[in-house]
Amino acid sequence: MEFSHISLTVFVVLISFVFAAKTHSIYGKTTNVFKQDEDIELESQLKTLNKKPVKTIMTNYGDTVDCIDIYKQPAFDHPLLKHHKIRMVPSFIIEETTSKNISSPIFRGSIIDIGFQDERCPPGTVPIRRTKKEDLVNAQSLSRKTNRIHTNRYSPSPINHHFVSVEEFGQAKTYFGGAALMSVHRLKLNYNQFSTVQIWIENGPVEEINSIEFGWLTYPALFGDNNSRLFGYWTVDGHKQTGCFNVLCPGFVQVNEEVLLGGVLEHTSVYGKQASEFPIRVYRDAQTGDWWLVTNVLVGYWPKEIFTHLASNASNIRYGGTTGEEPQTDAGPMGNGYLPQLQDYTKTAYMRKMKYINDKEQLVNINPDGAQTKHDTISDCYNLLFAGNLGEDWETTMTFGGPGGQYCTS
Repeated sequence: MEFSHISLTVFVVLISFVFAAKTHSIYGKTTNVFKQDEDIELESQLKTLNKKPVKTIMTNYGDTVDCIDIYKQPAFDHPLLKHHKIRMVPSFIIEETTSKNISSPIFRGSIIDIGFQDERCPPGTVPIRRTKKEDLVNAQSLSRKTNRIHTNRYSPSPINHHFVSVEEFGQAKTYFGGAALMSVHRLKLNYNQFSTVQIWIENGPVEEINSIEFGWLTYPALFGDNNSRLFGYWTVDGHKQTGCFNVLCPGFVQVNEEVLLGGVLEHTSVYGKQASEFPIRVYRDAQTGDWWLVTNVLVGYWPKEIFTHLASNASNIRYGGTTGEEPQTDAGPMGNGYLPQLQDYTKTAYMRKMKYINDKEQLVNINPDGAQTKHDTISDCYNLLFAGNLGEDWETTMTFGGPGGQYCTS
């Protein structure tokens, strides 16, 4: 297994902290020694993240969304962004293919729905999902991903994790973004499991890796449901002290008035009948250095100022999926919950039109001859099939996923 040279997925630690935070124990006995200090710290973080809203909307999905003045959103509490001038659009728009390229009625586009019904955020504001104390508890150890001394006073319990991915290997290229059309599926997970479909954009040595991760996930512990949701994550030091999931810390600048991180993908695939998919990409604006997150719309960006190695370019792009679960818990599903196949794309999870952005601001197909698949799991549990270039509608394509189960844990 060649796994040491790449960053572990962010959600491995995210989940492990959820489980460890259920009880605080020393030598098997619960203790409240640090509880008061921790509560004070959490309340302080909540005051920083939850700005005074212009309007509050309760969504159909049970989320509380605050409409925040765009210039007062949490991103600008980052110490490196105090003098940052917000950009409403990138200096150039990369035209991306959408799901409409396949004319067959069995393929349809999935849209991101935040459940506003007839309500909208007022002009000049952006929607920010309100952060709860349990959200911070669940995600607090993200910034200490590889730190063996747990300064957050918790000792995260070990968890099982699994991933499959494909990347160009040994190409010594520089990348300026990644893009794909991802199939979207409805998974049934329990509280002790998570599952993602994602792209990684990375640069730097392992101990100080800069990484942006994005795609969709199912994560009941954080969102309280099994909906498939848009997500993003960043770090600049190998997940030790910087970065976070979605907007659980200052960093990501939201510009869209309707689509936000944590939004629900409304249409999901129906096994054997219909495949639902959505386009997603992150690319670097050559003029500003910001990394823009784009689906069917511009969502927002991670500013150049918060990065070190990713301030100029990426050295690695990966495409794949991850899962994780608590020990003594069955491994959860990945993709659509079935092992991948190449015969019927309504019965498998897939990514098509897998591309990267080059230094000329062009979308380029991943080179099938230079692609290498990687995994840290049993192929009967999860697998990935790289199909190569399938032609105009599909171009560079892969299928992946699996059912998990009790024999997939280690």
